[in-house]
Amino acid sequence: MIQPPGPVPRRRRPVAPARPATDRWDRLLTEAVRPAGPGAVTGTDPLALDTSAHLGLRRLAAVLPPAPEVAGNPELLASVSALTALADPSLYQTFLSHYILCAGSVARLGTPAADPAGELARAWAKGSFMVTELGDAGSHLNIRTTADHDPASGTFRLDTPDERAAKFSSVAAGGLPQKAVVCARLVAGGRDCGVFSFLVDITDPHGRPVPGVLISSPLSVGALPLPYAAVRFTGLRLDMARWLADGAVIGPDGVLHDPLGSPGARLRRTLDVGRLLWATLPSAMAAVAARSAALTWQFSAHRRSHGAFAAGRPVLGHRPQLRAVTGALAEAFALRCGVAPALGHATAAATDASGEGDPAFAPWAAVDQTLALHKVFATRGAASIVTDCQHRCGLAGFMDRNLLAGYLGLARAFEHAGGDNTLILLDTGRALAESPPETPPPAPAADPLDPAWWPGTAAALRYRLTERLRRDLAAAREAGRRDLALWNPLLDRAQALGWAAALHLAARAVEDSAGPAGPVGSVGSSGPTEGPGAAPTSAPVLDPTLHATVAALYGVRQARRSTEALLSVGLLDAARARALAEAEDGLVEELAPQLPFLVEYLDPDLANSASPLADPDYAAGLAAALSWPVIGEER
Repeated sequence: MIQPPGPVPRRRRPVAPARPATDRWDRLLTEAVRPAGPGAVTGTDPLALDTSAHLGLRRLAAVLPPAPEVAGNPELLASVSALTALADPSLYQTFLSHYILCAGSVARLGTPAADPAGELARAWAKGSFMVTELGDAGSHLNIRTTADHDPASGTFRLDTPDERAAKFSSVAAGGLPQKAVVCARLVAGGRDCGVFSFLVDITDPHGRPVPGVLISSPLSVGALPLPYAAVRFTGLRLDMARWLADGAVIGPDGVLHDPLGSPGARLRRTLDVGRLLWATLPSAMAAVAARSAALTWQFSAHRRSHGAFAAGRPVLGHRPQLRAVTGALAEAFALRCGVAPALGHATAAATDASGEGDPAFAPWAAVDQTLALHKVFATRGAASIVTDCQHRCGLAGFMDRNLLAGYLGLARAFEHAGGDNTLILLDTGRALAESPPETPPPAPAADPLDPAWWPGTAAALRYRLTERLRRDLAAAREAGRRDLALWNPLLDRAQALGWAAALHLAARAVEDSAGPAGPVGSVGSSGPTEGPGAAPTSAPVLDPTLHATVAALYGVRQARRSTEALLSVGLLDAARARALAEAEDGLVEELAPQLPFLVEYLDPDLANSASPLADPDYAAGLAAALSWPVIGEER
């Protein structure tokens, strides 16, 4: 059992942590992402960042197994996701688009004939994934890009019918060979056969758009700067091997024979690659959340204040700062607890393509409701943590070089990318209200300081909101309402129920992590034991008393944020709601002496961060990271 250390000594420069890097794969991956970190490319020029990210992708490919093997290894994907997100959010976006979405689709739905030269497998061509169409909301449910089968030649003709159906992806940089998995509606024998994936050459080996592909000028996205563009297809011919048919065949009569049997099932299967993203995205979000909270603690613990009441004392000595920093660490701890359940669920569901019913607002919750909720909680939680950390670091929190701005942009971008959070919550709430009635959960513990209180309370909140929406639906149907007239007045309640389900999922993850080895995730684990993707070794064991206190603080903070919902269903009264603030302050005071250990536990590699905030002497760290031209020289 690791015991809490004493005070962390001040030092001028960060040094490597005591934890030895015993695994060569861990070292190789760390070195592969480090040259592509934020120090390699300054500013927010998306074209420069894309070139850097593609070079980083090739460095990763040099040490990773071929892309199809990587795409089939969720543990390895999670580990690399955390490393790349910490080093450079643009590299992470490039990595997941290539390995998880593009190569993952080819490996899952296609055959080796789709990429015979192995350009994707070794990242000689950058891979993207194109599903969203820019002109309509909910375009995933009505994809209008078409792939028309020509029985005479055995090829497909890929077309964008109009500007509303233009795709969107980071393909605007010239000079790079690029491919994309494009989701399009298959037309065979004049019939709509549902949405399939096709592997498409976007540019030639010299980086020029191939005939039949139109790429717009760059579309800037400041939150996650890469060279995005709108993409249209005009009569692009595709060989049969580029169809990721997944067992479907087109007979000599031009009729499609799909073993899945329905367009709805085919759409879920085509988008099933999202499971890999949702299973591994929590690792990336937990990493950037823990790093942000740790950087803010380091900055606050050593930054002196010169206010009249505490001149020369650290900023962390002020109650509001201590509460915010300790709370951020507790919430980062909860995100880390969600890493293993997400990976475990993905592994268990890897062979299940049945989905979870027909979608109403978007396809994501119908593909896998549990993993979609993991994605929602991880991204929303990380965005909340980093936002608070930025605020608590003042000006330093908004400097790009200090990395918090990039981490926030990443988390905010993925609140919408990879499945819009709001639509996932709406579909989750709808599905719960229309599912068979559940057995009421046990009454929650009475004391908010008990770490079991919040999991029990979250379960009761989910149940009571479900029953309330179920009653509302029944009454509306009795009144003769249907479709939008039925759901429009209830959408806010459906979304609140979806979020309650996400809170319950996270609360269970925290509660279940209180085992012999504590929560194990990519942040703080020592990496694969023998080769890429081997089972991670156990993380340091968290003292059970400290685990219970951190879990209780996390629960109290979530309850304070959910006060309105808890009051509305009778799980809190006004007096108990007011008492939560006092409970939070007591837990913060109890944890204050333990923060150095909690930081080391959550982010043992903090000292290796490229952010000057990681230096106990921030001013010296920032000065060392800057160039200082002689007067008269150009900057």
